[in-house]
Amino acid sequence: MLPMRANPSRPSATVQVGSSAPEFTLATPHGVEVRLTSCLVEGNLLLEFVRGTWDPDARRRLAALAEARERLRDLGAKVLVVACERPPAAARYLEERPLPLTLLLDETRAVARGYGVLQRFSLPRWNVARPASFVIDRCGFVRYAWVARLPIHAAPLEEVCRTLAELAGRRRGGTP
Repeated sequence: MLPMRANPSRPSATVQVGSSAPEFTLATPHGVEVRLTSCLVEGNLLLEFVRGTWDPDARRRLAALAEARERLRDLGAKVLVVACERPPAAARYLEERPLPLTLLLDETRAVARGYGVLQRFSLPRWNVARPASFVIDRCGFVRYAWVARLPIHAAPLEEVCRTLAELAGRRRGGTP
């Protein structure tokens, strides 16, 4: 049985543990398109949603993910970060603070909506993703889902790493 963990506080309305991850293609701030299924060919994936590079809490999460990058890579995971913002703002942020992560932009909010993490406000341009983390196995199934209630929260990286370690152990034929 594959490991499956869900956020006990606020599940996604759309994507649940055990369901297929919705396919998407998004671009980086510099226009390079990245497709989910192309990334899954390389292995398991951590899909992280942040509000935007303008948000202090998102910046802290990006720093934590950058710091944990080698550990995540050792667990066989690629990290994709999705932000609901426009390319010029994200490109400026990356020029000032280069990241060792793949940052993708969801300008239309279609991916955030598809994953059930879109937080709606009165003005559509203010709509952003709730902080959320999804571990997706190489077959495209969600094995861990965590969606924040508040923008200051983020999934515990230890839980994410534990799920990735269990997936890596299963792939090698060992027991976690």
